[in-house]
Amino acid sequence: MMLTLYRNAVLTATMIALLSSPRLVAQENAAPTPAANLGLAATQEPLPASQPQADALTFEEVLEQYNENEVTITRLFSSSPIGFPKRQIEHMAKIDRLKEKNRQLKTQLDAAALLSFQQSANPSPRVCQTVFNIISKKIDISRSGYDFDPEHALEVAKLMLAKMDQVGELSAKIRLEDIAYQGFIAANATENYPDAEAMLKRIEEQKVSLQPAIRNDFEDSVTKWNREQEKRNLENLSNDLPRVTLETSEGEIIVELFENEAPKTVGNFIHLVENKFYDQMNFFLVLPGRIAQTGCQDNRGTGDPGYKIPCETEGDNVRHHFSGTLSMANSGTDTGGSQFFISYQRNKNFDGKKTVFGRVISGMDTVRRLNRVSSTGSLTLNPGKQGNYSKILTATVTRKRNHDYQPTKITEKKSE
Repeated sequence: MMLTLYRNAVLTATMIALLSSPRLVAQENAAPTPAANLGLAATQEPLPASQPQADALTFEEVLEQYNENEVTITRLFSSSPIGFPKRQIEHMAKIDRLKEKNRQLKTQLDAAALLSFQQSANPSPRVCQTVFNIISKKIDISRSGYDFDPEHALEVAKLMLAKMDQVGELSAKIRLEDIAYQGFIAANATENYPDAEAMLKRIEEQKVSLQPAIRNDFEDSVTKWNREQEKRNLENLSNDLPRVTLETSEGEIIVELFENEAPKTVGNFIHLVENKFYDQMNFFLVLPGRIAQTGCQDNRGTGDPGYKIPCETEGDNVRHHFSGTLSMANSGTDTGGSQFFISYQRNKNFDGKKTVFGRVISGMDTVRRLNRVSSTGSLTLNPGKQGNYSKILTATVTRKRNHDYQPTKITEKKSE
């Protein structure tokens, strides 16, 4: 059976009135929350407008080109020269070229809309909707993953709120609470809890009722995050935790291992690294906004090193899942072995089920560049990438404590 991983769920802003727990294969993107007086970070000054280039197209010009191409694509589809193979190949090539052009125009359209929004005292409803959609795309984990960028989503949400504070209503279809809720999700994705709290306050000022679970989950995450920060401060003082460098096809990732809380898991991981188990290992499951998983030789989620190790998920000393967390994949208690994953953001539903044994201290930008691979095993390449999985080229232990590191094995596979 494939090792089980759960998915985050992101609620859309239009679901604020309902705020039912997101249905997911495995995990909700429940908002974490600070409980202190955190200020009004969500009402910061808008981002400085980028300088327009002399040859840059306006929003209306880009939109016109895009719509013209869509009309042409539709016409070409309806007039395919069926029965003439050579002409049909040429015909489909035209359609593919127009589709690629429109993919590029979509990016230009977002940039042009953002620039127009910043420069106009009263941006048009169409511009406002396009800018709002930028936020949605940057936090939407159901998309292909290329656009996942919660930091940028939060910046745009702040920009829209600042504009709304200046001019009032932006569009009849865009409410302040919609923008603030999207900003709330974006802030949570990067553990920016002061801004998340400020976004919640903006929603509450609109007399919009949020389910208690939103606040409760948020405050629980903030409590755990504050505890995590205390632990990291102590670890920085001792400065002796083991470290491993993962040289990947997309760049370098440096991880620090939580030997104090998960000594058995760390012992197993270092043992495997030193025996070159992870070298040339694919990231066989990459879901931007959720997780990036590796450590399986068959790329199907069923592989292990020939034994199982115990979970370390109980007690007051365990760590929790935040962005950059390393955690063991498993199909139940004490079924881990070699497969591990890196979380892109807070994964509260993994707490107590998957052993947290480390965190990325450098290279989260590399993690975000990994080629997306769905749970069905289909590879969706990032733009400009070659047709292969992202992989660990080499894994190297760069620091460890002065003792032997060995796995604590639960079961050995019998040789055939």
